[in-house]
Amino acid sequence: MGNEAKKRYLSAVKKNLRCSEKQKKSFLAELEASLNAFLSETPDATEARLGEMFGAPEKVAEDFLTTLDAKDIKKAFGWKKIVLIGVIIALLIWGAGVTIALIDSHVDAHGYGVESIGNDNTGYKIVTMEEFS
Repeated sequence: MGNEAKKRYLSAVKKNLRCSEKQKKSFLAELEASLNAFLSETPDATEARLGEMFGAPEKVAEDFLTTLDAKDIKKAFGWKKIVLIGVIIALLIWGAGVTIALIDSHVDAHGYGVESIGNDNTGYKIVTMEEFS
């Protein structure tokens, strides 16, 4: 039970960490070492027991983040924000292009027309198009 509880607890903490990958790995390695020491004494500990002993995962992550420099946190998310904005702009441009193409494909340069299908005396079908300007 202890190893599964440890994995879930570490995953919950990691989900709440908003810092660089290097800082995440370092902190999670330290936390895992502490969890392993605790689990060596209490191998059947549940995730709830780990939360009681070490704190709620959200609180553990928050406490760690308060020890970091604001510049480090900002730097870790600066490029992600730029990429996200770029992707959103690209999707909007693509959506506008698709919309214009769909509208344009339904409008004929000469207006709208009516198609008629009929038979001539030879038994062949005749297709005619009447155009409206």
